[in-house]
Amino acid sequence: MRMITKSAAAVTAAAAIAAGLSVADADAAPRCRAPIEGAATATGILGAGTAKARVEARANWQATALSLYGRRYASFWTAQNVQWDCKKGAILLAKCVVVAKPCRY
Repeated sequence: MRMITKSAAAVTAAAAIAAGLSVADADAAPRCRAPIEGAATATGILGAGTAKARVEARANWQATALSLYGRRYASFWTAQNVQWDCKKGAILLAKCVVVAKPCRY
């Protein structure tokens, strides 16, 4: 009889732990805001202008997210639905636009 009671207690404890983990997993889901845009232009040859424009567009996106939603949403690495549009303009000018949903975990 004593063995059954210990097993029942162990099963109950395991169920409580599993229930606690499922609540923690639900809290770990991202909370996202409306998509925002970051844009920049840069000059350079052989793709250097595009690379610089991407870096600056990302920085612009982060600054916009920071001002609109606060620092918890300002990380580009947690953003979702990231879409890039980079084009070469004039001879050396490149322009990049990034649109993404700022998210926090």
